[in-house]
Formats: sequence, C-alpha cells, structure tokens
Amino acid sequence: MRIHYYTALLILIPLFSVYAQNGSVINFNTKTEPIDNGSIKQTEIGILFFKEINTSNKLTNTFKYKSTTISDEIETYLLENYNSNYSNTHFNSFGNAFQFFHQLTEKTKLNLSIEPTVNFQNTISISDVTILGGIEINQILSKKNSIDIGIKRMTVFGKPQILPTISLNHQFNKDTYLKIGFPNSILSYFSSVRDNFSLTNDFSGSNYNLNPPIITDNGSPITKVGFSQMETALQYERNIDTSWFVGIKGGYSTNKEFKFSDKNNTSEINQSLKNGNVFSISIKYKL
Repeated sequence: MRIHYYTALLILIPLFSVYAQNGSVINFNTKTEPIDNGSIKQTEIGILFFKEINTSNKLTNTFKYKSTTISDEIETYLLENYNSNYSNTHFNSFGNAFQFFHQLTEKTKLNLSIEPTVNFQNTISISDVTILGGIEINQILSKKNSIDIGIKRMTVFGKPQILPTISLNHQFNKDTYLKIGFPNSILSYFSSVRDNFSLTNDFSGSNYNLNPPIITDNGSPITKVGFSQMETALQYERNIDTSWFVGIKGGYSTNKEFKFSDKNNTSEINQSLKNGNVFSISIKYKL
C-alpha cells in the first residue's frame, strides 16, 4: 500500500523547476447541478505556475484538487430495489497538468500536454492513476483567424478515450474573441478593463473506480463509474484589483450520463440523467 501513495505523490507533485516561475494563479471554484433524485456538487481548487523559458518556449504546470459529492446513492441507477440507510457518494480527484508551448515558426505553435490524475472514492491505489494529455498545433491563418488541431486522451465522455480536438479562432477586435470547436467553445467580451462576459459551451466528464464495487441484480460487478455532460453557460468575471478576480456562472447542462462498467470496460451500462441548470462561483488570485 505504501508504494501506491509514493507513486501518486511522485506523479502529482508539481515540478520544482517551475517553482521559480514568472507567475502563478490560485483558483477556487464551486458548482452545483441537479440530477434525477438529488444533485452533484463540486468544489475545486487549483494552482497554476507559468514560466517563459525564452521567446520560443513556455511552460505551465497546473495542480488541481476536486471534491465531488452526489447527493443520491448511485446504486439506485443499477439496482431496482435499493434502500440505503444513508445518502451521498463522495469522490476525490488530484490532477497535475504539464503543458509545453513551442513556437515552431512565426505562424505555427506546438502544444504538448501530459496530465497524470488520481481519481478515487475511499482509498488510493495504482489502478486509480490515469494518464491524460496529447498534442495540438496552432496555425495562424490570417491577422484575425487561427485554427487548433490535435489529438488528446480525455475523459469528456465519462471514460478515458483518445479523441480529436479542433477549434476555429477569430479575434473580432481587442475586446471580443470567438473560439468554436470541440471540446470547448467560447465567445468572450471585455466591456471594460475590469469586466469580462463570456458565453461557453463545454463537453466535460470524469471517471472513478468504485470502492467497494456495485453488484448488479444479475450478479455482474461494476467497478467504474463515469459522469459526462455538455454545459452551456453565461459567465461574468470582475477584476476587483490587480490580483483578485470574482466570477459567477449560470447555465444549462444536457446529454448527462452515468457510465457504469467493469474493470476491463468490456461491459458498459449507460444511464441518462435529466437535464438541468448549473450554477457556479469562482475566486481567482494572481500572485
């Protein structure tokens, strides 16, 4: 068991070389949304370090912890006659994302990313470690237009998958920016130096090992659960001063699913969830 903890720590501790960073950002976010018989509440705190190595290279390192509470026993989605003496299912997630940006040419930029994550319910084991990340190319097409194309291993559909990424980017003016693509789209508008409005559309998901597993009515063990959705939201961010930012986001989530599977992902049970409103508050501090 001890080696499991050491392995997780070695994977997740931020790079010490980045500690001599050009800058850093601390971000706190809390979000809630309804499901069939309860709600999903998420609280996340992240620390971003970024460093300009030289004019052609940049490195970022983001360490995140996310706590997810489902106020409805997930067994009810698999067992017909399930009665529990308690409610709430709690999951934890640690992630450490490294991104390296390299300017290949005047109009072409390379983005390499690797993100080890540990997602667990009660105890940590080596099976809880997942390696995400990939490669993207940004190509400037004109003065105001560019395109991003890549391939990444992500969990946006509730399980680790290698998927293509693409986005078309257009800078209308210094205050208005548009990005349309997968898995994220955004229309951003700065009404003033301190006020930013944005309309976003994001595909997002997560995947966890169940401890203990759920034994279904037909006797099959379910050891993994994933959650996925598409979220469309309007966000307002206010720059209180040079360091503090406060954001409020409200929107609507669709295509919500729990994905249950065995340890080898050979048998999968998808359970659709009702669409619903999403609300979140975030606080950001730039050091």
